Amino acid sequence: MGLDTPNAYLTDTWSRGAVIGRFAGRLENPIAIEQQPFFIENQNGVMLHSGSGGWGTKIWKVHSHSETKISLSYTCPHGTTGFPGTVKATVTYQLEDSNLILHYIAQTDQPTHINLTNHSYFNLNPSGKIDSQELMIAADAILELKNSLVPTGNSIKVDQTPYDFRTPKKIDTLSLDDYFVLNNKASLSASLYAIETGILMETFTDQPGIVIFTPPHFEAICFETQKFSNTPNIDTFPSTLVDPEEPYIQKTKFKFSVPSL
Repeated sequence: MGLDTPNAYLTDTWSRGAVIGRFAGRLENPIAIEQQPFFIENQNGVMLHSGSGGWGTKIWKVHSHSETKISLSYTCPHGTTGFPGTVKATVTYQLEDSNLILHYIAQTDQPTHINLTNHSYFNLNPSGKIDSQELMIAADAILELKNSLVPTGNSIKVDQTPYDFRTPKKIDTLSLDDYFVLNNKASLSASLYAIETGILMETFTDQPGIVIFTPPHFEAICFETQKFSNTPNIDTFPSTLVDPEEPYIQKTKFKFSVPSL
């Protein structure tokens, strides 16, 4: 679900199609790196999707391309919105049969927190509403959120709650902006199916979780594969700290099919 002109993406408040970096999700100010506080850009104490320095409105350079693959690169300067380290990132989009593969690599010159995701929206029946489409998420828990939508550090079991999508069910009237903690042994992370068109979309990722977001004013759903939000402030979460010696790497695949054919 895209926009009609390139300029429309630069002013879009819903980040349609964007690469979210250098840190996806919500962060409380300040963040800690090796026990040193860093004060980050924020509104009411919270930064969302890296604030004004977010990568979704930056100009990326074409690194390489072919008929089925394109790699784009961007360098985020040291100190952008308060984060230390110059980060050089490459994102590759590849078409392979009916798969769309996203591969992220980011290198920093000093320790910093990195958490990247893609913010594309989907509707497998564009002429209809999203509520009739069946969603599956291989997650036994979601992250507990504060009123500011920042994770508290606790998780909530989805059993006997509206957030139990472990078997496919219609989205119905449920509005989602929640982080689902993916089951470690699940090969398939999430899926979406539209009975009207017969299209099935399956999501595979090496990330520990996924934010599922349904925007309030247009019919679509977003699958944001990423690490936990607010991780720099929660010791019990898997670390998002990246050192110069070891680059950030992430891979996510969206697979499309029509099983009835």
